[in-house]
Amino acid sequence: MPIITGIVPSPDQPGHVVILVDGVAFATVPEESAAAFVAGQNSPDAGVEPLRPRGQAAQAAQKTYDRALRLLSFRARSASELEKRLLEKGEPRDQVTAAIARLTANGLLDDARYAEARARSGIVGKPRSRRRIAQDLARKGVARDVADAAIRQVMADEGTDEAAVAERAARKKLRSLARLDPAEQRQKLYAFLARQGYAPDVVRRALRAVLDAATDESGE
Repeated sequence: MPIITGIVPSPDQPGHVVILVDGVAFATVPEESAAAFVAGQNSPDAGVEPLRPRGQAAQAAQKTYDRALRLLSFRARSASELEKRLLEKGEPRDQVTAAIARLTANGLLDDARYAEARARSGIVGKPRSRRRIAQDLARKGVARDVADAAIRQVMADEGTDEAAVAERAARKKLRSLARLDPAEQRQKLYAFLARQGYAPDVVRRALRAVLDAATDESGE
């Protein structure tokens, strides 16, 4: 009959331990649940009731929480996005609600921090308009006020504004339009920036800055 031969810290999941059955890793569980497992006892495969940590309800709740942690390990998510994914995977709604609350309390789930990271990627990385970033965050289930605050914070941290981001986007796009004549460049750049969600006045400022600079550099 399989026997629990050891309980050791998990090498890749902080706060978790690995249950060894007959010297082989059998399962990884949260450290606080390890007290229910004692070396020398029969393994869970034997169906011994005392090996169930804290009862079936607690075990089920921990399973949902662990699944949520795994999802977050793949990539960051908003609370709403994580909740939706857990429900899609068949987790009970009450356990999902409890897992979300626990993750939030532990600081592992934070919509403000998530929104700021997404906004920074769209402002510092691939230049995107405030409108596009806000739309993206809304699709992820982030509240509008949280999204707006995140965008403002990143703009302030980076010492930039919408016009500067639009200009960066225009310069990047212009490289692919180098073979077109100036009139076509202006037309396509305007259409591109408009599709990206930049306001008309911001688009016009970006075009003046980018196209005038390109003309000066060409010596025309």
